[in-house]
Amino acid sequence: MTSCKKDDTLRYGNVTMGNLVDGKFISDQGNTFNMVEMNTTVDLKKFRRGIMQCDVLRETGEKEYDVRVTYMDTVFTKAPVLASIAAEDEEMMVEDPIYIDQRWISGGYLNMYIIFEIQVNPILKDSKHMINLVADDSAAETGKYTFTLRHNAFGETFKGTEKEDSGEAGVVSLSSSQISWGFAGCYVSFPISELITDNNAEVTLNWKSHVVTGNSWSSAIEDKTYKFNYSKDYFEHAPLNIKSKTVTATVE
Repeated sequence: MTSCKKDDTLRYGNVTMGNLVDGKFISDQGNTFNMVEMNTTVDLKKFRRGIMQCDVLRETGEKEYDVRVTYMDTVFTKAPVLASIAAEDEEMMVEDPIYIDQRWISGGYLNMYIIFEIQVNPILKDSKHMINLVADDSAAETGKYTFTLRHNAFGETFKGTEKEDSGEAGVVSLSSSQISWGFAGCYVSFPISELITDNNAEVTLNWKSHVVTGNSWSSAIEDKTYKFNYSKDYFEHAPLNIKSKTVTATVE
């Protein structure tokens, strides 16, 4: 005779982004997740907003579920800054290149996974990077909004001729110097609903990025633009392929 254990799990590997409220994870879609099992270690005392992967065990109420958490990490959250205010701060005016690997809208936030370069050999002490989403507030046309993602690397920016992925933990090799460079990445969320007052709006996002072809990064920089429509109830699911949070520099 053989026996088997029934598995009533509703869904495996569910990925969602949201906020921690009174010990419960409230997703951007409005679902409440009771974290009854934790198969990961995270300091919930410092947790405000984050990304979570979980197995949905059972439904306990309307849009409420018990879950087994398999991955959880904090998300860097920062309010957008008006261009008129940013213009008064030299550090906010710097536009070093940055790579947007993922982007989506949920819960009134513009969410991204960003990647920037860091010096790994020799290690640059006190590595610091500043990220800001700057909103154009100069006589904006009704229903249209323009944001610029600005990155200040405080000098920690690749200035060689070309670099390629070495295949070893993200470290890259340079043909022009003995310095080795790597990549750091993190999730960021900007609450754009605080600035967008229209129920339906046309939004433009601008930023500067290295020219990237496959795994080859060039020192050349190009202007990038992403346009999308935004409404108060607009929602996009978080990407299912969670990125490893590999920040080794201070992000402000």
